[in-house]
Amino acid sequence: MALRARRRRPLSALLLLCALLARLQVALQIAPPCTSERHYEHLGRCCNKCEPGKYMSSKCTTTSDSVCLPCGPDEYLDTWNEEDKCLLHKVCDTGKALVAVDAGNSTAPRRCACTAGYHWSQDCECCRRNTECAPGLGAQHPLQLNKDTVCKPCLAGYFSDAFSSTDKCRPWTNCTSLGKTVEHHGTEKSDVVCSSSLPSRKPPNEPQVYLPGLIILLLFTSVALVAAIIFGVCYRKKGKALTGNVTGNSNSTFISSGQVMNFKGDIIVVYVSQTSQEGAAAAAEPVGRPVQEETLARRDSFAGNSPRFPDPCGGPEGLREPEKASRPVQEEGGAKA
Repeated sequence: MALRARRRRPLSALLLLCALLARLQVALQIAPPCTSERHYEHLGRCCNKCEPGKYMSSKCTTTSDSVCLPCGPDEYLDTWNEEDKCLLHKVCDTGKALVAVDAGNSTAPRRCACTAGYHWSQDCECCRRNTECAPGLGAQHPLQLNKDTVCKPCLAGYFSDAFSSTDKCRPWTNCTSLGKTVEHHGTEKSDVVCSSSLPSRKPPNEPQVYLPGLIILLLFTSVALVAAIIFGVCYRKKGKALTGNVTGNSNSTFISSGQVMNFKGDIIVVYVSQTSQEGAAAAAEPVGRPVQEETLARRDSFAGNSPRFPDPCGGPEGLREPEKASRPVQEEGGAKA
């Protein structure tokens, strides 16, 4: 009996141990694994990592979580981390043909690229100048940043006459649109050469060109002719004005508008012009005959060198006998004396 009791005790102890191990295994399976990108295991604990833009100042303990601090100027961390310091941004050295294409921040790095005309070479880990295309070849567009130039031959009607890493083939010049003719044809390395001008054309009709000037000249001539006619008419009218010669001894006579006024004197002699005679004839007034007739010498002494106006209505006789063109008139007072 005692022997059977001893055999049962180790068996019960073994069963109890198996039960404990099974419970422990279940507990370990239920606990979350510390394999996430945002967690890390430390001192038997699963602790949080620091977020992007911060670094871990101190790790977690049995009683506290991790301590994280932000990155300083020109520093960054772009992932969840347990780093003890931040990373420095790259320096884009312009002396090495580098330029910043993205300035970056505390959560993203700065990105550098080669300047225009350069490309990144993996051989030297540096920027190299782009290849220049020879004449007859043009750069393929669009140009790609950080990649070398791709050259291709110029097509018909296009040319390239210089070494360039950016210029593409250019079209030939259209001489016709410029009003010129082709003097030399173009090639893939040279442009078309145009003549100075097209063959001369017939000039426009001269009447169309000089018509405005001719009209102006005729108008000016017409105005001048009309002005000359008006001036001549006025001059002739003034020449036909009444002209009189007055003689006498110590007389004072005033002649105005065909009227003779004697204030003192014995004899007044008036030579009546054609206008006076025509006016008298039109009025049907009798022309008085002279009472006393003067001699030619005496009349010249009184009249002086004043012009005489012959009467054209008298016919040739009036021209041959100027002394009969006018008669002296003696005042009534002188006759009585």
